[in-house]
Amino acid sequence: MKTLLIYFSQTGNTRTIAESIRRGILDVTNHCDIRTIDNIEAKSLFGYDLIGIGSPVFFYKEPFNVRDFIEALPEQDGRHWFIFCTHGNIVGNFFPSMIQLLEEKGATVIACHNSYANITVPFYPRPSYTSGHPDAYDLEQAQAFGKNIAMLSSEIRNQGNLPISLTYPVSSEEWLEEGKRLTREVLKEMLPKHHFNAETCIQCYECEDHCPVQGIDIKIDPPRLQEPCIYCWRCINICPTLSITADWGPLLAMAPTNYVRYKKELDKVAKNGKFRWLVDPETIDCTDPLYKQRERDIDS
Repeated sequence: MKTLLIYFSQTGNTRTIAESIRRGILDVTNHCDIRTIDNIEAKSLFGYDLIGIGSPVFFYKEPFNVRDFIEALPEQDGRHWFIFCTHGNIVGNFFPSMIQLLEEKGATVIACHNSYANITVPFYPRPSYTSGHPDAYDLEQAQAFGKNIAMLSSEIRNQGNLPISLTYPVSSEEWLEEGKRLTREVLKEMLPKHHFNAETCIQCYECEDHCPVQGIDIKIDPPRLQEPCIYCWRCINICPTLSITADWGPLLAMAPTNYVRYKKELDKVAKNGKFRWLVDPETIDCTDPLYKQRERDIDS
């Protein structure tokens, strides 16, 4: 059985989960390729029996570049796919949306897997409620999932027409609706625009190199920022001189209210054993954003 893992990762959490899933698959079969989403051609998928795709959760659903990738896929003719994600407080619409996108392409989605991970958006605190994830236990769970999905795919093909029961975390209705509301157009209007400081920029080009949609060019005048943009904030997080900035005031003002809602959701899943607190939530200062912490780190 030939298997392919496709992933989009920023800070390495999704890549780590993908690698763990791959180890589990290799416990069952002797073949599993792994590729980043920007390093795979759709036509090359036809040689695989089982394909997995994973990414972080953005705005309670799949990132826009992941959606674009799936929408550009050719007809899948029933090929087995599985879906995995890393996420912070809320998984939202990720799985229902991804399942729908793949099924519209003729794929057969046979399983889903999720892992909690640290949040690194600039307007939320560090550490976050989910800091410390994914840990060794999360990686073991991902490896076990890989082993199970490889066996399941083989069993379905060998026995034919076995019933598939997809299980995945379901968020409260308020989060599902919020995920549906936050379209590209809405986010473009509501999120702060990036600003570039040419005087402090050292032209390391880290922002350009790490933009997942090639939406930055600082070599031209004026520099091109957020054209296009998936609102991942990667350029802001990695700039060594904080030369790309934004006004986080409105989003920071929403943080205390959102963190009350987040903790409510996490307490629910912790109660049924689906989440483990690795930090004391009472120690989180939701008025202290990651970006401000980075400013202090640089100043010191």
